[in-house]
Amino acid sequence: MNKQQAAPVISVSAAFEQPSVSFLYRLYVSFGLFLLMLFLLTFHYSEVGFFILVLINIVFCADVFVRNAWTDLWRGRIGFPLLVSVAVYSGFLYSALHTFVSVPVSGPVEELYLYVSLFIILSLWVQYRRVRESERTQVYLKKIDDFLPKSGRKRQGKSTRMVFARELKPGDEVLVKPGERFACDGVVLKGETAVDEQLITGSIVTAYKQPGNTVYAGTINKSADIWVRVVKTLSDSVLMNVIDCVQQCELRRGTFTNSLDRQAAWTLVAMVLFAAGRYVFALYQYGVSAWVQQAGVLLILLSICAPLALLFAESFPAFFAHRFAGSKGIKIQNRYALGLLPAADGVLFDKTGTLTKGALAVQEVRAVSYQAKKKLLEVLATVSQSKGDLLSKTLFDYTQQQRVAPQKAEMLEMYPGLGVRAVSAHQKIRVGRVPWMIEQGIKIPAEISQSVQTVICIAQGSTYLGYITLSDSLRPGAQTVVDFLKKQGKEIMLLSGDNEPVVAEVAKQVGIEKFSANVLAQTKAEIITNLRALGKKVVMVGDGFNDIVALLKADVGIAYATTHNVYANWVDILISRRDLCPLIELFKIQAKIRYISCVNAIVAFLLSVVWAEFLFSRLPQMADWRWILGGSLAVLLLIFLNSMRLLRIK
Repeated sequence: MNKQQAAPVISVSAAFEQPSVSFLYRLYVSFGLFLLMLFLLTFHYSEVGFFILVLINIVFCADVFVRNAWTDLWRGRIGFPLLVSVAVYSGFLYSALHTFVSVPVSGPVEELYLYVSLFIILSLWVQYRRVRESERTQVYLKKIDDFLPKSGRKRQGKSTRMVFARELKPGDEVLVKPGERFACDGVVLKGETAVDEQLITGSIVTAYKQPGNTVYAGTINKSADIWVRVVKTLSDSVLMNVIDCVQQCELRRGTFTNSLDRQAAWTLVAMVLFAAGRYVFALYQYGVSAWVQQAGVLLILLSICAPLALLFAESFPAFFAHRFAGSKGIKIQNRYALGLLPAADGVLFDKTGTLTKGALAVQEVRAVSYQAKKKLLEVLATVSQSKGDLLSKTLFDYTQQQRVAPQKAEMLEMYPGLGVRAVSAHQKIRVGRVPWMIEQGIKIPAEISQSVQTVICIAQGSTYLGYITLSDSLRPGAQTVVDFLKKQGKEIMLLSGDNEPVVAEVAKQVGIEKFSANVLAQTKAEIITNLRALGKKVVMVGDGFNDIVALLKADVGIAYATTHNVYANWVDILISRRDLCPLIELFKIQAKIRYISCVNAIVAFLLSVVWAEFLFSRLPQMADWRWILGGSLAVLLLIFLNSMRLLRIK
């Protein structure tokens, strides 16, 4: 992607540019000072001592909010750091004036030292959690080397020598044995084999390779020795291109403007307007000459109208939503990305293992006659009883479900990716794909070869017995999810490394009009990059390592968990269920989080204003610090109880 096509950079709060430990250390110090203040309450403490402790707290602990607030203001942002700075410094200045000025400023309480200290502690804790969560969303590359081939058998004269994979150069000839990974991208020179290319293409069906065919680094040789000529070194291979994209991909997770910053912005504006209005009203009552004494009204309202509950207006709903999602088999690893779901323009699906189950299953058995069906299943059981690969295991398990016993195989010859030839009860039997069976002299009906499913034909001697079809069935709820997304106005597209007829058939089954077949990992990422360059927000739903670049490039990456879970920490949302319905539940969860967070923020601000007016109504009688803390903690409890509604979402 060139610079002209680059997606616009999302402005991020300066607080996220600080390491989380900088907030953690300040949190420890601030908490220690607060405990010391509580200890002093048991004695005849002086307000000067409290002033010194809070001054230390502000200078060495709350300083990070002030610096971040100035940086945000310079960038044209109003967010959480500025709200904390205004509340903390206003409360501290109000308390200091009461402590040192002979004519105390007007206000319903004498000092706010404990309130300010508690506000600093909770603000540091909330910001630490936010930054820590953002740091955890960075790409986790610890296990990425598991996919890289380590060595290869390079030809030297009439023998081979084991060398590091990175030492192989174009033109080298390499021997690859069954079970080994290909050490480079190359072309088959000699031999025939089946290759597991799921890492690159996503296809669960092993690919048949013969001289002249291309193989990819990192894919696995399944059945026979094969010689390969190196075309691209490991560093230039398709696999390494995928890994380089993962390493260089600039993740946007954690850089979103989340609801807490938005709530802090409008709360700050509202409390400044309310405090200023109340101050003007006080000047109207007592005269302009009392502007210094009545400044206490402005300062205390700027402090207590930024309620403690606001700090958790977003955190509590997110906490309970995560617990609810976890009970539904959904792991939300980046709640900022979750907030982009409603605004997404398009949703892109991988096919194998995402829209489908990712496992072949027998769909249909067609025998030439009713009598031939039992013989057909018996032949299948006989040739698949070794369960040497995924296909054999699938066929054998099916015959066991049909209670068909295998016969003893006197001779068994495997033709990787094509079929099996065996002798049982002194009769030749053949099981394989249509082209290979035709080569073996078996007459196959013409209409069978036109099927988009995987077709396996069965013959005994020269007699054609029938065929079975294998396909990767849709995940439960696939049609429901597609219909739901269409109603939401989302553009849906299906991407797959499989051939076009198979992809077209799956797209037709679920009602997806747009699809792309024979798409490798890099192409998926390029499609998403192009869409984002057009200003569209994209959600990518995938399952395997071959989807990881696309998942990272998308605004929201949602992955279905598999046994190859090395990428589990990289994606925004991880789903461990078998059905697709969690996608619908994610939209419901986000809508509920947004609603409850907004309600929390509004209720917290309004109750704080009401509580402040109640305290002013008691003048000239002064209240102590317990009134402020008690009211704030009561509102916090109310916000907590309201957020618990997210434990149950219908």
